[in-house]
Amino acid sequence: MSEGLSPKLVALDQSGYPMRVATSLWAVDCADKWRLHPYCLNDLEDVNEIDESTILNFSSTLIKAQLLDDAVGVILHNSSIIVNAAPSAAYIEGSQISPLPPLSSTILRQGKVTGEKLIVLQLGETGVDESGIAALGWANFYGDSPDAPVLLKSAQDELGYVEFDSNLILGQLGDSRGSTTFGVRANLWFSPKGTDCGIHNEHDFIEVHTQIHGYGRMQKFMENEAKTVYEDQLLSPGNTNPTPFCREAEGAFQYPWHQYRADTDCVWLAIEYHRN
Repeated sequence: MSEGLSPKLVALDQSGYPMRVATSLWAVDCADKWRLHPYCLNDLEDVNEIDESTILNFSSTLIKAQLLDDAVGVILHNSSIIVNAAPSAAYIEGSQISPLPPLSSTILRQGKVTGEKLIVLQLGETGVDESGIAALGWANFYGDSPDAPVLLKSAQDELGYVEFDSNLILGQLGDSRGSTTFGVRANLWFSPKGTDCGIHNEHDFIEVHTQIHGYGRMQKFMENEAKTVYEDQLLSPGNTNPTPFCREAEGAFQYPWHQYRADTDCVWLAIEYHRN
């Protein structure tokens, strides 16, 4: 956040009138029913260009990836996928100001962004294909087995920490556990057209996926068999699957049988939230 910049967060009562003012943009828990009032962003005295020092370790000439922490009115000039990796709402400013909910994404062609933890991704001009991705040195998750799916994984970067109530994020509204610190990690994946990336049901973290290139889907299964699929969440560029798949029980994250399927050649972003 820019030095000397103190945007205000305004709580509105049921009639929509300001109730009180806080000086920190992100200090107030969403459970307090605070909302960012539009004039707060319009009153900002300065804006920032993206700092090149924020480039993530899996960024490349094919896909540029940057992290913006505590961004306020950052100007974007090029078409970008914006991922809100924070548990608080981010804000997009164009002809109007609109919220970008937690763990969601959009495509922004110009305008300003404000948010606690944003990932900005831009596709290069050379296009994306398997040979280009392999040339970046991404390893096949399944190794060299000729019978295994092609599932190439980039380096993984650590994006700092966020705090949230995991049960609220997961929609378990009747079972609040209080705020916990999570380490945020992210990496890119690639699979060619028609790839079933592997049915599984175990992770020790919360995850979401954002489509970067091509068209794919997240699938859920009743059992560890393809014929038992019961849900498809379709993903096009700029989309993040609507909610994490897991539930929390007995201190662990429990997943259904699930997989990613590439309907075309696909690149997608995986964001993981690891309990600290």
